[in-house]
Amino acid sequence: MEHQQQFPPSAFLQCLLCSKLYESPKILPCLHSFCNQCIEKEFCNKNITTCPQCHESFDISQKELPRNIYLENRVDLYLEQSKHFTDPSCIFCKLNTQEKKEAVSQCITCLDLLCKECSERHTSTTSTIDHQVVPITEIKSGKYDDKILLVKYKTYCQKHSDEEVWCFCKTCNSLNCSVCIIKDHKGHDVDRAADLIKEKENETRILCQGLKDKTSELKQCRDSLTLRRNELKKLEEKKVAEIKKMCSEAVSKIDKGQNKMLNDLDNYLKPKSKDLGKGIDNISAQCSNISNSIQYVEHVLNGMDVRKIFLFDELQGRLANLDEKIKDSIPFTDFSHETGNIDITVTEPKLEMTFDKTETIHEQTNEYGAKECSLSAAADDDSSDFFYVCDKAVQTSEAEFESFTENKNVQKRNYSIKLLISHDLSSLSDKHTSYFTSVAWIDENHFVAVDAGNARVKKCPFPLGTILNSTEVTKPLAVSAWKDGISCLTQENHMIIFCNNLCPQNTFQNISCLCPSLPSSNFSQWIENKTIVTQRKNNVSKLPIACFPPNGFPVFFRYACSLPNGFYALSDMSNKCVYLLDGKGSIFKVLRCNPGPISFDKFYNIFIADFQNSSMKVFDLKGNHRTDLLLTHRPRSISILHDKLIVAAEFGSQVFVYDIIFR
Repeated sequence: MEHQQQFPPSAFLQCLLCSKLYESPKILPCLHSFCNQCIEKEFCNKNITTCPQCHESFDISQKELPRNIYLENRVDLYLEQSKHFTDPSCIFCKLNTQEKKEAVSQCITCLDLLCKECSERHTSTTSTIDHQVVPITEIKSGKYDDKILLVKYKTYCQKHSDEEVWCFCKTCNSLNCSVCIIKDHKGHDVDRAADLIKEKENETRILCQGLKDKTSELKQCRDSLTLRRNELKKLEEKKVAEIKKMCSEAVSKIDKGQNKMLNDLDNYLKPKSKDLGKGIDNISAQCSNISNSIQYVEHVLNGMDVRKIFLFDELQGRLANLDEKIKDSIPFTDFSHETGNIDITVTEPKLEMTFDKTETIHEQTNEYGAKECSLSAAADDDSSDFFYVCDKAVQTSEAEFESFTENKNVQKRNYSIKLLISHDLSSLSDKHTSYFTSVAWIDENHFVAVDAGNARVKKCPFPLGTILNSTEVTKPLAVSAWKDGISCLTQENHMIIFCNNLCPQNTFQNISCLCPSLPSSNFSQWIENKTIVTQRKNNVSKLPIACFPPNGFPVFFRYACSLPNGFYALSDMSNKCVYLLDGKGSIFKVLRCNPGPISFDKFYNIFIADFQNSSMKVFDLKGNHRTDLLLTHRPRSISILHDKLIVAAEFGSQVFVYDIIFR
C-alpha cells in the first residue's frame, strides 16, 4: 500500500465498480472489464447483463466471460514497478561492487535497472548494442508498459514448463510448444502463432481504421447538428416568449369566463343537490331501521321455543309498518327532469403559426369528420407533420406538393427508388439464423426490427446499422413506433408496449394488427375485434369499422396504416384487397391489389408492398393508382420516413434502405 501511494496507478488499471486494482478481471462483449468478484456481485447470476459503464445489454447465459489476460499482466507489472521504483538501485553495481547506487534508467530490452554510469556503458557491448535504455521517469509514465510486457511475460507450455509456446492448433484452438505438437497434434491444422497473430492484427487494424474514418464523419455530422440545434434553441427561446405572452392574454380572458360559468353552475346545482341529500339521509335511516328489525325477527325465529307463537302478531305488524314506510320513502320517479340539459358553448381562440411565410398550420374538417392534410394542415396535436419538423433537405416545397397532388396526368416514370445501403443485423450473440418479419423507423437516425429467427426486437442506428439494444420477445411478428415508445405484436395476438429503450411497459391481448402512423405521433393505434383503437397517454378511443367484404369472406386484417388526413388503409388477407376508410370507419374505396404492409411518403402517397411480385403499388389518398415500383427482394415489411424506405426482405439477415426519388 505504501508503494502504491508513492506510485499511484492509472485509472486504466482500476475497476469502475470497486475503484481498486483489478483482481481476476473479466471482459464483457463491449470490451469493458471488471473484477470477477465485482461482476458476480453486480449481476447475481442474471442471464441478461447490462454493462455498468456503457449500459449495453448482453445475453451471457450460454458462455463464461473470458479473462482479460492483458489487464492481469498490466496490474502485475504495476505492482512490481511500484515496489522496485520506490527505491530503485542499479543491478550491475549491486552484483559487481556490492555498492548500492540509485538507478536512473531501465533497459526495456533486458529489463535491468541502471545507474547513470552503467546506462552510458550498457549499449557498448556486442550483446547489448541493440538494447533500448530509457529514463525511469518515462517508465513510470506508462509509456513503455506494452514493450515491457512483451519481454517480461512469455507464455510457456502448461505440460512442459520449460518450453515456450510458438504454435497454434486451429483444430483444438490451443497454443502449444513443439513437443506437444509432435506428440498430441499430429494431423491437426497447425500454424505458427506469430504468423497467425500478424494476420489477425492486420485484419483488426483494418477494422479499427474503418471505424476511425466513420468516427471522423460522425464528429463532423455531430458538429453540424450541434450548430443547427443551437440556432434552433435561440429561435425557440424567442418564439416561446412570444407564444407565452399571446397565450397568457388569451388564458386570462378564458379564466374570467371559466370563473363565471363555474359560479353559475354552482348556484344552479347546489339547491338540487341539497334536496337530493335530504332524500339520501332519509332512505339511509329507513335502511338502518329495517336492518335492525329484521335482525331481531331472525333471532326470534331461530332462537326461541314454542312460546314465540305469541309474538308473531307483533312481529308481522312491525314488518308491515316498515313496508308501508318504504313505499312512502322511495321515489319511483325519474330525476332527469330536475337538471335538464346544460349546454356549454366555448368560442375557442384561434391560434395560428406561420413558417417561412408560406406554411400555415391549422386544422380543417372534411365531410367525413376527419382532419384534412394539405400543405397548410398539420398533424394532430404535437404529432408533428413532415413539412415543418424535418430538415429543409427533405421537406416538400409548396409548388412541388401542389404539382404532385393536382396533376392528374402524372406519369409512372416520375417515381423511382434507389438502393442506398443494406445492413446485416445478425450478431454474435444470436443463437439461430436471423430473419426479419417487420421493420419501422423510430426517427431519422434510428429504426427498429423484429428478428423472428432469434425472437428478439433490435434497435439500430442509421446509417451505421449496428445493434444499439435488443430485447427478447416470445414469437414476435410486427413492430411500430410512435413518439413515446415502440409496439410489438406477437403471433399469439399479444401487443407489448416498450419505451424507446426497449423496456416493457404494458401488454394487451386479442390484438389483430398494429396501425402505425408518423413516428413523431403522440398516439399509438391498433386494431382489436374490427375496431380501431387509439391511445393517447391514458386516454383511449375506439372507432368501429363498418366493413362489408366484397368477396363475402370474413375479414382478416393483417396490416394497417393510419394516414395523415385521418383516414386509414387496411389490408384484408381473406378477401385479397386493401380498404381505404374515412374518419368514421366507413369504406370509401376498395383497392384491388395483393394486400401487404402499408406506409406513406412525404407526399402522403400510399405504398402497399406486394410480396408475391417483389414490388410496391403506389396510390394517392383518394385511391388513384400512381405507379408500381420494383424491389430487389420480396418485402415482408416496409416503413417510410420522409424519402427513405426501409425494407425487411423474405430471406437473410439484412434490411435494405432505399432513397425514394420523385422527378
